[in-house]
Amino acid sequence: MALEWVVLGYTAAAKANMILLLTLLGLHSFRKGMIAITTNLLKPFISVVVTPRPR
Repeated sequence: MALEWVVLGYTAAAKANMILLLTLLGLHSFRKGMIAITTNLLKPFISVVVTPRPR
C-alpha cells in the first residue's frame, strides 16, 4: 500500500511539473514531444497504481 502512495505521489509531481513547463513555454513542437515522452514514462507507474490486488 505504501508503494502505491509513493508511486502516486511521484506521478502527480511529474504531471504537475510537466503542466507547468508546457504552459510556460510556447513552443508547439517542444510541447508535443514532451507530452509523448511524459505519457510513455508514466504508463508503468499508472499500471502499478491501477492494478487490482489479489485476494
